[in-house]
Amino acid sequence: MAGWDLSPLLARIAAGEGLHLDFKQRIDSARKIARTLSAFANTEGGSLLIGVKDNGRICGVDPDQEYYMVELAAQRYVAPAVDFSAELIRWEDKIILEVIVPPQPERRPFLVREEDGSHRAYVRVGDQSRLAGSLLEALWRAEKKPQQVLFRRAEALLMDYLRTNPYIDEPTFRHILGPKEGWKARKILIKYTLIGLLRLEVRPEGERFYPTDLPVERLRFVSER
Repeated sequence: MAGWDLSPLLARIAAGEGLHLDFKQRIDSARKIARTLSAFANTEGGSLLIGVKDNGRICGVDPDQEYYMVELAAQRYVAPAVDFSAELIRWEDKIILEVIVPPQPERRPFLVREEDGSHRAYVRVGDQSRLAGSLLEALWRAEKKPQQVLFRRAEALLMDYLRTNPYIDEPTFRHILGPKEGWKARKILIKYTLIGLLRLEVRPEGERFYPTDLPVERLRFVSER
């Protein structure tokens, strides 16, 4: 199609949906779009192009109606309310509404009020928005608190495992600790991520924790007596 290489808009659309970009033909449900807003805000931010079909075809929208639905989603169905900005993009005789959600790590988790009355956070993984899950929600809340690091049998088992394995996940660590200490797995993984000993990777099937290059001897541990 002539002009694709000259248009920033078409270049973005041609690249397709991804971690920071999502297409919507129009908004039929404020609650559903709230999940996308939650995912962007909880992850690295992103843009929503409203008036673009999943296949990249530009169909255009009534921007006033779509903006109302986005504002409703951001303020009524997400807690805390998601900050966003909006821009109008004109292409030929059509209008696209671009909704820009900045990353807001200091305020997460952003929880969506679901139809059953529950509140759930979402996260962006690739071109999809999926449930964040209780582990990520716990990590985001722990980011706001100072961390006291203990080095005990459980932490030693974690380090021993990572000396011979490239990564670990919560179910594996729970299994290693056994039924009596399995409850410690999540707390330790979160602490070690926040102090920089582990790097969290969010994947479609769940979270993985990888060791970093931060030397253990540089950290100050409080030993259990």
